[in-house]
Amino acid sequence: MTDEPFIPGFAIPPHTMLLVEDSRLAAEAVRLICRRSGIRLRRVETLASAALHLKTYRPDIVLIDLGLPDGSGLDLIRALAELSERPERIVAISGHDEMREVALDAGADAFLLKPVSMAQHLRALTGYAPLPSADLAAMDRALGLCAQARSGQRNAGADPLALRDDLRKMRALLGGPEGRRHLQYAGQFLVSVGRALADEGFAEAAQSAVARGDPAALMALMEEQEPAGPLI
Repeated sequence: MTDEPFIPGFAIPPHTMLLVEDSRLAAEAVRLICRRSGIRLRRVETLASAALHLKTYRPDIVLIDLGLPDGSGLDLIRALAELSERPERIVAISGHDEMREVALDAGADAFLLKPVSMAQHLRALTGYAPLPSADLAAMDRALGLCAQARSGQRNAGADPLALRDDLRKMRALLGGPEGRRHLQYAGQFLVSVGRALADEGFAEAAQSAVARGDPAALMALMEEQEPAGPLI
């Protein structure tokens, strides 16, 4: 893949992307990046849905979260990497930096550590270098994706219901009859949410609750984080 530019102001030719991500909030940051850079995006939430999608469509980029409700994204990375006609770009994404080498060893072309931004991740995501004239940092600030954004400002152009939906989904999972069985997954999911918000305190509290085996602490953490009042 060449680094030569294709679009004035950007270095990215027309691309399609399949995002395999169970967090709506994390997906919103990717959606904002794709919208700004002209990448056509489709999203699924599970490995099973990804397999169905890939039977029909051939995206140029597949961006895969490593912690999914029906298994590990590493399995999908390995399967795609072994195809004779593999996608142009297979990229792993996680809130856990220790998964970087594992993902690359599985066959990923790049690894993105949440929270994502254009300035930090656009080249790794697409394989194309931005033009010097493309002020990615300014675009991140406009979208609320800059590292300096407080948690309430991140993903400024995102759907305001995304965080509430994620938290309510996990509360329903943990509050169900087999809630304790889902503790590890729910904790990993909430760490991802915390990283997507650039809220390290939330991510660390979620990790601590899982380490203690304390679903009640996770429930309380979500109640504290959920936006108050109507969202429009």
